[in-house]
Amino acid sequence: MGFHTVAIARGKDKEPLARKLGASVYIDSQASDPAAELNKLGGAKVILATATSGEAMSAVQGGLAVNGTLLIVGAAHSMQVSPVLLLMGNRSVKGWVFRDVDRFAGCAGVQCAKRRAVDERSLSAGARERGRTTA
Repeated sequence: MGFHTVAIARGKDKEPLARKLGASVYIDSQASDPAAELNKLGGAKVILATATSGEAMSAVQGGLAVNGTLLIVGAAHSMQVSPVLLLMGNRSVKGWVFRDVDRFAGCAGVQCAKRRAVDERSLSAGARERGRTTA
């Protein structure tokens, strides 16, 4: 697809994995403003929001380039969206439920990491695997 993959996460400890999975740039959202960092790179054409935090998704909106899209695949209860930001740059916010994470990640040249989601309910029912792009 020709995308330049930028990973955004909290903390420097996630950087080695993000780079291993294909990110050429890593932004630590605890150390800097992710939107400002994306703008320094020219703005993002697409932000694939896998976070389950509305606050984290809201924080990256300002990093969208003109005609950019914030594609939400993480389930947050709510988030703030700036209508002025969307209108002034012809930007959009879209939601997408997809099931073939491995295939989607492969199209962008990013590896998919399977994480075991273990909580008290899954311990009794057996751990389940959840695929998600991490870079």
